[in-house]
Amino acid sequence: MTGLFIASRTHDDDLFGAPIAPAEQQQLGPRIQQSRFRFETIFNLLAGTIMAAIGIDIIIKGVMTFATRTPFKNLSSIAGLAAGFSFVVLLVLWAFNHYWSRKLNNAALTAASRDTFTDALTSLTTVLTILVTVKLHLQWFDNLISIGLGLYILNTGTKIFRESSLNLVDYFDPYLEDRYQRRIADLTSVRKVIFLKAHYDGNLIMLRATIVVPPRMTAIEITRLIENINQIMWQEFGVMETDVMITTSY
Repeated sequence: MTGLFIASRTHDDDLFGAPIAPAEQQQLGPRIQQSRFRFETIFNLLAGTIMAAIGIDIIIKGVMTFATRTPFKNLSSIAGLAAGFSFVVLLVLWAFNHYWSRKLNNAALTAASRDTFTDALTSLTTVLTILVTVKLHLQWFDNLISIGLGLYILNTGTKIFRESSLNLVDYFDPYLEDRYQRRIADLTSVRKVIFLKAHYDGNLIMLRATIVVPPRMTAIEITRLIENINQIMWQEFGVMETDVMITTSY
C-alpha cells in the first residue's frame, strides 16, 4: 500500500523526503515519475523479504517444538471459531485483491493477494490443527502443519523477492521481447527491427526499439508509424510506452 501510494502521487515538491526540482514539480516528468514507479517494486521487495523471514521463523519454531516435544496447550472451541471467522474474512479479501491484480496486472496487488492468501491458509490450518489435536489428541500434528505452512510462506516470499529483484535490475523475459520484435517487424513500413529492449518501471512495461524504414518515408508517415506502434503495443501487450528510434539504413 505504501509503494502504491508513493507511485501514484504527482506534482510533489519532494520524493520520499528528497527535494524535486521546481521545473519538474508541475509536470509528469519521466525521470521523477519513473522513480516513483520503482518505489512500488522496492516495497514489493521489502514485503517478500518480510514474508520469507516469517516463514523461516515459523519453520525454526516448528522444528524446535517438534524436537523438544513441548506439551500442547488445551484450546477451547472459541479459538476454532475465531480462526474459522478469520479464514472466511481473509478469503473474501484475497478474492478481491486477486481479481483486481489480474484485471489491472499490478505487481503490488499481486503481492498483496499472495500475502492475504497466506494469512487465510494460516487461519484454515489453525482450524484443522485444533480439530485434529483436540479430537484425536495428536499433538505432533500442530508442529507438522506449522513446518509445512512455514515452507509455503518462505516459498511465496522468495518468489516475490525474486520477481522484484529482477525488475529492479531491468531484467525482462527474452521470449516476450521476441514477441514484441516479431510484431513490430510484421508492420508493412518496417523493414527490420535492429534493436529492442523492454524493462519495468514499477508495474509498467517500457519499451525502446530501433527500426529501419524505407528512405522515402515522409516525416508525417514516420510520425503515424510511431503512433501506430505505440497503439499496437499498448492494446496487444499492455506496454505503457514505446520509444521508437528511426533509421533508413543498416
